[in-house]
This record gives sequence, structure tokens and C-alpha cells, in this order.
Amino acid sequence: MDVCCAAGAPVSVDYTPVGSFEEVGGVPAYITGSGSKGIIAVYDIFGFKYPQFQQVCDRLAAAGYVVAAPDIFRGQPWTLDKFPPKPEDNLMGWIQGYGWEAVVKKDVYALVEGLKARGVTRFASLGCCWGASMAIQALHDGETFSAAAMLHPSLFGQDKALCSAAKGPVACISTPGDPYESVQEVFSSTEWGPRCVYRRYDNMIHGFCGARGKFEEPDVVKAVGEVLTLLAEFFKANL
Repeated sequence: MDVCCAAGAPVSVDYTPVGSFEEVGGVPAYITGSGSKGIIAVYDIFGFKYPQFQQVCDRLAAAGYVVAAPDIFRGQPWTLDKFPPKPEDNLMGWIQGYGWEAVVKKDVYALVEGLKARGVTRFASLGCCWGASMAIQALHDGETFSAAAMLHPSLFGQDKALCSAAKGPVACISTPGDPYESVQEVFSSTEWGPRCVYRRYDNMIHGFCGARGKFEEPDVVKAVGEVLTLLAEFFKANL
């Protein structure tokens, strides 16, 4: 989490989401877009408090997908008054309380079932920062999810273990200090290697597509636009 903490606090931006908050499959979620192809999107530790991730979801949805972001934290994300976290705040303990097997998987698959009832037939996952570690674990299921995208991932030193169990291609968008070469190393020796895409932005900070994204700054706008184009093409090829 050193890279995450060093990137600084989230920033407020002016954006009105075009999707809606609904309960799908018994899970509160942000839903945007339409169609038969779905992307389950997992936010960073700051949840929905900052709208940048919703804007990313909206723009991906405009490329022809249903994008559904479950509210894993149920309205109680990591708060700004504890950032940067002090040792006594126990950020890692808090994160471990939202593990894939214990918490997140149940929400993700309930959401998948709810979307199937609405006509969605194929799924991919996407995660931002902490959420990337959830998105790659969704890809451990080679039946439900066919691809995963990780935006400036936080994999907590488990890069190889998490990626080695994946059963599909990944898109990995990184900034300095994020997992990158380690992800490439794993996937280069798999059958999915030729379908993976990678991009590192050395001029961006960890979180630039999420809560730290200064979406009013031209260089950030350009980089986020490139990422969204890359992801739309990646999902088109693998969904």
C-alpha cells in the first residue's frame, strides 16, 4: 500500500453520474449502460464518495456494455480523516475484512445472477486499485468471467499468485510502483498471453483513473481517454 499512500488524498471533481443506484440480485450497486455484455466493476477503498470511478463506468457503458459496480462497503468506505493511515488505523486489517472469499465473491456472483435475469449473458471484471485484486480473483473462475482489467492495481505482494490462477486475458494499466512486469511475466507463458494488453503511464499517479484522478487537467483527461479506448477494445475482443 506504500504506492497508494504516497499518491496522496482523493480529489473532488464535478461530475453527475448518468447511471443509477439500484438493488440487483439483492446487492446495492451502481448500474449504467445496456446490452448483453456485462462488466462487474470494483471501486477503490474510497467507494462511491468520489465520482471519478462512476465516470469511468459511464464511459465504458457508452461503448456498449452494462457496467455494474457493487457497493461492497455498503456506504462505509475508508474515510479521508484516516488518510494517510496511521499504524493505529490498521488499514490492512480493514482491507482484510473485505476479502474475496469471505465477502466480495458473494456480492459479485449475486450481481451476476441479477444481471442474467436482465438479459446479460457474458461477463468480464474490472477493478481499480484495491478493486483490481478482486477483479483478478473473479477471473480465477474460467466459466463466468472471460477477461479482467486492472487499473493501477494494488495486489499486496501477491502479484504472481493472483495472476497465475487467472483463466483468461488481462488488461493491466499501471503507474510507477504498481504491478506491471510481474503481471506480464506470468501471462506471457499462458495461452492468454497474446490477448493481454499492458500500458504504463510514467507521468500519472496511482489512482489517476479513480478517486485521485484530476479529471479537469488536460494530461489526465488525455490519459484516461486513452485508457478507456484501450479497455473498450480489450473488452470487445474478449467478451
